[in-house]
Amino acid sequence: MVGEKMSKKVDKGFEVFYFNLSYRRKFLRTMWCIPFGILFIIIFYYCTDSIIQTSIVAFTFLCPLMIQAAYTYKKWKGEDKGEDK
Repeated sequence: MVGEKMSKKVDKGFEVFYFNLSYRRKFLRTMWCIPFGILFIIIFYYCTDSIIQTSIVAFTFLCPLMIQAAYTYKKWKGEDKGEDK
């Protein structure tokens, strides 16, 4: 059953849809989003010039991104070991 699900996941080449990617590729895509998130927060700060609003936006945006990166990394390493969880 696990092998069937993994055979449909894309690990090489270009894939538009996030959910069709393997956990390794999901992790890499998440890592690419972090610099863009930081750039967004810097631009947001210069537009609003409020440290409090920028902190709220940064926390709201970057915390889930870091949690997603940790989760996909754990699943990727578990996938390499052949674990289900």
